[in-house]
Amino acid sequence: MQDDDLPLLFELFESTPRQGPGSVASTHRALTLLPDGMRIERVLDLGCGTGASTLVLAEDTGAQITAVDIHPPFLETLRGRAAERGVAGRITTLVADMSDTDVLGDGYDLVWAEGSAYNIGFTNALRLWRPLLRPGGCLVVSELVWFTAEPAARAVEFFTEHYPEMGDEAQRLGDAREAGYEVLGSFRLPPGDWHAYYDGVDEALQDAVRRHGEREIYAATRLEKEIYAACGDDYGYVCLALRVPE
Repeated sequence: MQDDDLPLLFELFESTPRQGPGSVASTHRALTLLPDGMRIERVLDLGCGTGASTLVLAEDTGAQITAVDIHPPFLETLRGRAAERGVAGRITTLVADMSDTDVLGDGYDLVWAEGSAYNIGFTNALRLWRPLLRPGGCLVVSELVWFTAEPAARAVEFFTEHYPEMGDEAQRLGDAREAGYEVLGSFRLPPGDWHAYYDGVDEALQDAVRRHGEREIYAATRLEKEIYAACGDDYGYVCLALRVPE
């Protein structure tokens, strides 16, 4: 992706329900992986987008949440949605890079990162985010992985260009343990999470092309959807719940 494509990419996703595969059901399921009775008072939601997961976290945990994204219009939308849902008082937004740990604070009970770690690389994210947690605190993170040892060549070609660090589930579980986390559990996001995400992008993509003409980033977005339709059994997101030792 070229540098001048980034503003177009952000704009494309300003009006979409989600900025990546996921669902309310999957967010609920991820919360069930946390230890029973865990104290959750402070949460850091990294790469929150327009807040699809943030709102669920606010409603389900009752915690104070710091929602972080680098794109201010995403956070503006989140604030509006939070007000509509009656949870605005529990959500503070922060415009920041998720790798800029100096501004993120520390001592969090829970750090949440649905579909965002790839932006800075999974192993890098594990290393950077561990000091943000209190002893016994948890990280919930989803990561794009291969589900088979021999994925389709078309998928391999695409992700070699767009996410060369991509590994498999066993590798990512090993990365987490090597980074000093205890693995509490994991699950694969269901195909429905992907289909709903892509369906939500279609209208925004058509509108973007009408306004800006055809661009490389729009073609890449369509290609990504086509590859998932053809090769989606070979890869997907795995959600991991990890804990820092006491």
